[in-house]
Amino acid sequence: MKTKREQREKSLNPPDLKRQTYLPSLLIAILCFIWGSTWVGIKIGLEDSPPFLSAGFRFLLATVFLYIWAKSRGVKFSSYRGQIAKILIPGFFLYYVSYSFVYWGEQYINAGLTAVLFATFPLFVSILATFHLKDEKLNLVKFLGIITGFSGIVIIFWENLSFTGENVLGGMAGIIVSALCSAYASVRVKRDLHLVDPVVISTYQMGLGTILLLCSGFLFERFSDFKISCKSIGALIYLAVFGSALAFVTYYWLMKKIDVTKLSLIAFVTPVVALLLGWMILKETITGYLLLGTLLVIIGIWMVTRYSTIERSTL
Repeated sequence: MKTKREQREKSLNPPDLKRQTYLPSLLIAILCFIWGSTWVGIKIGLEDSPPFLSAGFRFLLATVFLYIWAKSRGVKFSSYRGQIAKILIPGFFLYYVSYSFVYWGEQYINAGLTAVLFATFPLFVSILATFHLKDEKLNLVKFLGIITGFSGIVIIFWENLSFTGENVLGGMAGIIVSALCSAYASVRVKRDLHLVDPVVISTYQMGLGTILLLCSGFLFERFSDFKISCKSIGALIYLAVFGSALAFVTYYWLMKKIDVTKLSLIAFVTPVVALLLGWMILKETITGYLLLGTLLVIIGIWMVTRYSTIERSTL
């Protein structure tokens, strides 16, 4: 027999209410881990597969998954034919140019450093939004946040100036360009596609990225370099299913349930997760300069996103 106190507590905190309270927090934690781990997954996959083909096959699987999921929800892609150009132009920059630089650049630098450099994404969004979005103007706090974030990047680059590894600075620059391209794509989506179903946007854009990445892979890489191994196939499946498709579905479900401001916390946690996983799994070195630079980047992101409404892209 339940006591009166237990019955009263149950009536005040029904199971559905508890689930609604804790489920979003749990899913945010899962997303932080998934998007932090994707950088490690890319690094592992690149050990046995070339960049273009690796990225292309990833988004091929993710596109198929998303399309099937969208059709099961009754999404009508034909309703948005008039928006195709506006959908595909940012998709070109996000899923082709950006990910080409991500996969190419991460060949030469470690996963944690890649995540920290790409974390400049919100800083670029803030700058570009000032010129393309009426409601997203640069103010003093955003400006100081941008300066703080890029100061962290300068520190990280400064540490690596004397590094003698192959094309390290080129790889780092590639990741910065990738973040810039992703930011440009996100601003265009925010400006032009606010009435289009996000599932339709991502499916079309991933599809375009898949075609261009695979074409580039078959033109500039040897298919024989794609080794069928546990590393290449495991990384491919994880990045496609968890890092792209499922993470996307979860992210947009959360957008309907909680404030976007809370979701922006993911941007602060992701590079930290990537650094820790890179250290634990890949034995990557975490230096004092990298920690200092990461801290400045995170502070800069916080200052910028506190006064911004642009959502973060998925990885």
